[in-house]
Amino acid sequence: MTAGGQAQIGNVDLVKQLNSAAVYRLIDQHGPISRIQIAEQSQLAPASVTKITRQLIERGLIKEVDQQASTGGRRAISIVAETRGFHAIGVRLGRYDATLTLYDLSSKTLEEEHYPLPERTQETLEHALLNIIATFMEKLSA
Repeated sequence: MTAGGQAQIGNVDLVKQLNSAAVYRLIDQHGPISRIQIAEQSQLAPASVTKITRQLIERGLIKEVDQQASTGGRRAISIVAETRGFHAIGVRLGRYDATLTLYDLSSKTLEEEHYPLPERTQETLEHALLNIIATFMEKLSA
């Protein structure tokens, strides 16, 4: 295959990734939202939106929820971002303490703990932070 053919395949993959990201972003920001609303707002073909949402559902990133009220014809199924199972830990350093917070994908605070920090040298602070994060994660998994 020529280098041009490789670039063509790469571009197709990039477009697919960008379209998937755009669909996920719309669902995350505007959900619950129907596939037809996603198609209208993203300017993607309804068939493309259906394919992308099917892939996102299979990956556990979105889920279908209650049907929307019908305006005639088939009822639209709403889609929302799946926030369970995906978490992030935020660390806020204060002058004398650290606050660790567990968030879900919707930025909802699930757990928060405050920990004192020792005298701060680069080495002691780094060591203390690693221990604090490990303690916080152990507490979450208990």
